[in-house]
Amino acid sequence: MNKEEQDRLVKACKKNNRDAMETIYNAFMPRMLAVSFRYCKNQSDAEDIVQDAFIKVFKSIKKYKHNGTLGSWIERIVINCAIDHWHKMKKTVLMDNSELIEGNETTELDEIEKEHLSKQLSSEKLRTLISDLPEQYRYVLNLYAIEGYSHKEIGKILKIKESTSRSNYTRARKKLLENMRAVGIEKY
Repeated sequence: MNKEEQDRLVKACKKNNRDAMETIYNAFMPRMLAVSFRYCKNQSDAEDIVQDAFIKVFKSIKKYKHNGTLGSWIERIVINCAIDHWHKMKKTVLMDNSELIEGNETTELDEIEKEHLSKQLSSEKLRTLISDLPEQYRYVLNLYAIEGYSHKEIGKILKIKESTSRSNYTRARKKLLENMRAVGIEKY
């Protein structure tokens, strides 16, 4: 769907045109379901998050300013709904580990390692490995590595300390690498 078509549909949605809403929903729902899946483990929760998000999209469509893409705007709403869902459903206590993180835990992969890993790991397998992470690690990893939030911003979003976000991210990466090795994916 091109920008002109999106703009036309948004204008129709602002006039409560159900057909336009349905077209936007059908066009963006699969992508938004994939975004939602990054934050939860099961299909039902992911679908609930997407449904809540699209309700918010159509309730607030009049606020859409046509800055950026419609998909990015909808994705931001989905992410916010996923975070709201997590706050509501949170069963585990986020770990508050502000102790010093050992230097070897924070090493980044070099380009050769990244290329080697990408040959062994499909995006679906990576999504599965990430979904197997403990909830608090998964949220911080998604927000930091995929969405691009800073640890300070993550702290505010998840209502944790910035240092907790950093340590949870480090532990998420470490656990993810352990899980990758457990299924036979090696750095070299």
